[in-house]
Amino acid sequence: MVIKIAAVLAAGALLIGAAEPVWDWGDTHDSWNEGFATSKAICRAVRGREPPPGDRPSAAVAAALKNCNSEALFYGIGMAADPAKARQCAFVEAQAAVPDEMAAPFTGTAMLMTIYANGVGAARDLDVATHLACRIDGAPAESDGRVLHLRKLKAEGWKGSDFHFCDDITSGLAMGWCAGHYARIAAAQRETLIAALTRGWKPAERAAFVRLRAAEERYAEAHSGGEIDATGTMRGVFWTVARENRAHELLGLVQGLAEARPVPRGAGGFAGADRALNAAYRARLAALRSESYGTVTVEGVRGAQRAWLGYRDAFLAFAALKYPKTSRDSLAAHLTRLRIATLNGEEAADGE
Repeated sequence: MVIKIAAVLAAGALLIGAAEPVWDWGDTHDSWNEGFATSKAICRAVRGREPPPGDRPSAAVAAALKNCNSEALFYGIGMAADPAKARQCAFVEAQAAVPDEMAAPFTGTAMLMTIYANGVGAARDLDVATHLACRIDGAPAESDGRVLHLRKLKAEGWKGSDFHFCDDITSGLAMGWCAGHYARIAAAQRETLIAALTRGWKPAERAAFVRLRAAEERYAEAHSGGEIDATGTMRGVFWTVARENRAHELLGLVQGLAEARPVPRGAGGFAGADRALNAAYRARLAALRSESYGTVTVEGVRGAQRAWLGYRDAFLAFAALKYPKTSRDSLAAHLTRLRIATLNGEEAADGE
């Protein structure tokens, strides 16, 4: 069954007192949302529990926060965490009510729900958090589970700070959103590690690394777009994981070179690995020609293979410049074995 789910809208009209009615889980009666009487009754009971007026940004602050990112501010993604500013930003996002569909649960109303539930960036108010949760359209089981979860926390007198939108997801689409959220956190952490790793490098070494990263991004895009099945609501998860694996693999390999860890050569060296790759590549194409597999096509696999060749060559060029003592044959063989694992859907561990 195809999951019917609206983009998670920031319910700005309600939050700024506009007259137009907005979606509320407690008011749903169609066949898709049939049942769930308890959570719907809770939503009706907390209907008027709006955030305190004093928590909203002034007009001047709101103007200064135009195009802000409450997710980054709250979780400290690529910047220092500032929960109070994240709360103000979330109000601005909610008023705009034009969510980025790739990050929708991490803007506006959903972020305000998280802030008031955790008591981080604003005084904890689980009734306000529940009211905000009732404004988040999604899979019925998610709406029901989230509202009941918040009510349980209130009943227990919970004082924690780890309530998260992703705690109660059930749909493939929401799993994709959450995978994207965690990927953004991981990407920021990688950038911190890369900044430390490359500190003190010569300009030519930095330039070679920039070219390598660009080649890795092209490969990751071609791999996720051409070798990952895009049918079903879980496709966002699979795409995100595929791209994360490529970025994580690159960082692991470079860290290994920086620490002078031996590169595993394997039997047959590069020549043997290259023969094995050619065999795996031909087998993958033959399988696709004989039986279609979702959205993966011969052209998609060919495109990913071409992009990988560019990535491999960029890596070897970078290593020759920055780590000239590294065996080119061993490194090429290792990169090739990693590609075989990816081609076969058997990810190797961390570039080790």
